[in-house]
Amino acid sequence: MKASLAIFILAALLATGACLQCQVCSNTGTSCTGDVQTCAAGNAFCASTLTEVRTLGTTTPITLKKCATSADCQASPISINFGNGNSARSIIACCTGDGCSPAPITMPAPDTKPNGQRCPVCSAVSPGPCNEMFINCTGSDTQCIEMTVTVTSGGATVSSTLKGCANEVACAQGEAVASSFAGVGGTATLKCKAPGTAPGLAGLLGPALAGLLLLKFSF
Repeated sequence: MKASLAIFILAALLATGACLQCQVCSNTGTSCTGDVQTCAAGNAFCASTLTEVRTLGTTTPITLKKCATSADCQASPISINFGNGNSARSIIACCTGDGCSPAPITMPAPDTKPNGQRCPVCSAVSPGPCNEMFINCTGSDTQCIEMTVTVTSGGATVSSTLKGCANEVACAQGEAVASSFAGVGGTATLKCKAPGTAPGLAGLLGPALAGLLLLKFSF
């Protein structure tokens, strides 16, 4: 009887999957520590993400640790350049096993070699105009990106527009990228296009790589 019960419990665990536990935290800097939390179903990895936000020549690293899906772990590296010294790059490392620690992340030096593509860049807060200029895209940034972010805080609603160069990973992960730019309480649309083509909608949604960027860029 006891053996049958043990087999039944084991079968139930195999059928439902035991939930993974991961450290969850976020911090400005290259490391963070936090409590170990039980992951939701479908999150089979523990992940650590390092994001570098560059605004007007100043680089701010941000570390995030969380539960992640297989798709999350493939969404790397992300590169976006809004011109005028404003950019964001992100890289992720994943591991499996309760409380596991992903391999340390080192952000590679940016590839500054022009790749032959040019995209319009601008940043503006509505209702101001987004005065475009063109920049030479570099490295793997072969797509033109256009993002509109709307954030409501303290009863005030602010809409911002950002344009620049991005890599294909950023465009493929449009929903997640737009969500991080929108932050809590915001919505964002993200469009990507190859230079010289009509824009295509990559994501529409409505938590936080660039609530930080929104504040720093004026966004």
